[in-house]
Amino acid sequence: MKNEDTYYKGPWHAFYSATSIESSKKHFYTEEEKKHKKRKVYTNFYKNNDAGKEIEITSVYSTEKYPNYKDCPYYFEDKIYLGIVNNWARVGQYEKF
Repeated sequence: MKNEDTYYKGPWHAFYSATSIESSKKHFYTEEEKKHKKRKVYTNFYKNNDAGKEIEITSVYSTEKYPNYKDCPYYFEDKIYLGIVNNWARVGQYEKF
């Protein structure tokens, strides 16, 4: 499925930010939105290109759209660049509705 490949296969620049997680926790969904979402995801695990190990991330950006990771529009001041990841592995931290 072409669309599925877009969401699950990279490569992407990966970032982590504790502020991003806290900010997401403050966002409230309406009851109607909760019916469609079932959970609120704060982090995901992706596989690192170099080592093949799983890395917990809060955001990813296309390496095609942003060849230089410094150009990625991820504005949290505590962001940490984690390198390039290529495949989504699993959901990390989340809250069930």
